[in-house]
Amino acid sequence: MPRVHVVDLRWNALLNDFRRSSLTQAEFCRRRDISLHSFRKRLYSPRPSPADFCDARPVATADPHFVPVTILPDPNPPISPPPSCIELILADGRRIAVAPGFDAHTLRRLLAVLEATSCSG
Repeated sequence: MPRVHVVDLRWNALLNDFRRSSLTQAEFCRRRDISLHSFRKRLYSPRPSPADFCDARPVATADPHFVPVTILPDPNPPISPPPSCIELILADGRRIAVAPGFDAHTLRRLLAVLEATSCSG
């Protein structure tokens, strides 16, 4: 992609951001560290017509090419407890999932550690 086209795309994105903002031109430029003069020059210059963009694009061939795509499973799926588990969600957002047949003594020790940590923190 020619450098001039990349610069034009960046300016177009900036101008669109400005139009969506409720800022004055001066404030928008100050926040983005842009020259107000350059900004106004781009803002008030005539927009290129769609024909101008068509001339810059490569001509598509009549025979489209398709490439095979393989969708792979998410390597880091969200961890959720099995449906038979009991899940305890603590006030700070931490979660404890307990499966059927859990060791109650170990769970009490874990909760005691968590309570001690939250009281000292």
